[in-house]
Amino acid sequence: MDSWSDLQAFVHSVRAGSFSAAAREAGTTPSAFSKRVAKLEEQLNTRLAVRGARGLVLTPEGQEFYQRIQRALDDVEEACVQASRSHEPRGLVRVSAQLDLGRDWLLPRISSFARVHPQVHLEVSLSDKMVDLMSERFDVALRVGVSEDKRLTRRNIGRFRHILCASPAYLRERGTPRSVEELAGHVRLCYLRGNLHEDWVLPSGKRLVARGPYAADGNEALRQLALQGLGVARLPEFTVDGDVRRGTLTPLLREETREEGLPIGLVFPQGRQLASRVRAFVDFFAHEARRSLPQPA
Repeated sequence: MDSWSDLQAFVHSVRAGSFSAAAREAGTTPSAFSKRVAKLEEQLNTRLAVRGARGLVLTPEGQEFYQRIQRALDDVEEACVQASRSHEPRGLVRVSAQLDLGRDWLLPRISSFARVHPQVHLEVSLSDKMVDLMSERFDVALRVGVSEDKRLTRRNIGRFRHILCASPAYLRERGTPRSVEELAGHVRLCYLRGNLHEDWVLPSGKRLVARGPYAADGNEALRQLALQGLGVARLPEFTVDGDVRRGTLTPLLREETREEGLPIGLVFPQGRQLASRVRAFVDFFAHEARRSLPQPA
């Protein structure tokens, strides 16, 4: 079956999301991609994809075929890059990241990555939903916690820890707590999970019941409340790192409330050599993490 260009057209169309998007990237017409995919379906005697309201939708047979063939094409493209004179990583890397970690740590460093690897293009999806890298076609994910998916390789790059902090204005008005016990007299900005205020559980095991008139269902919202001087917040270190350096938030009781924290890792499909573009992403952000994320003791 002489279908190399048809296979490429199918994979590029799925990655782009539609024949029109793939055609724009390739500088050709949507009908050219559509005809190649139709030819491939005829050769395989099976329907691979249908046009939906939001672009191409893979059939079950198409999904299985795509997962197999895109890896093979990636390997071929990588082999061509390695055999060429230029070893500059290039191409698209699709990244999934948990919301707070992606917004507060990953995205501020994308411009630095772009300067080092201008030929690598990124698509970043931020969500606290645990995506399936293979079925949702992501190359790499930035995750907090331990992964039990045996299909994935994990590279731990740091620790996820919380710190207590408040604005200088709040501390001038209410005083600075010198012990965990003194926190009882302070306004505690509470994380709202559903319709419940989440208590603070400190490394010692001590539980501080939610107390105060302000709560929010996201860390960025809690950060804004803290910056306005409305109370003490318990937030991820990477979320308030810039505020602490600027002096707009002051860390509190660091020694008494220091956590071991959960591992932060870059995960990617195992079982084959990483494409140079994905390796470039993993290596760059692992290096960044050593300078900017808490590391294991």
